[in-house]
Amino acid sequence: MPTISKKKLIKVLKGDFEEPVTKQSLLDQLAKPVTQEEWLKGYKRWVEQHTLSTPPEVYEAIENVGKKKRRKKNVND
Repeated sequence: MPTISKKKLIKVLKGDFEEPVTKQSLLDQLAKPVTQEEWLKGYKRWVEQHTLSTPPEVYEAIENVGKKKRRKKNVND
């Protein structure tokens, strides 16, 4: 297992780390093209990870947590 610095590890865990594209890495990717089957597997995995499995009401409730509710004016006032 290769060693990695703590700074890079934290970036990777947060999802902020992007490895810079070098000429050699680009040539490696172009030399070994992705087959249609591999692409479909990756796409289906991506869709599963990014599909909302929680109902929209939950997201609306989270969105409204910090908001103050407006009170209706009393008609008798």
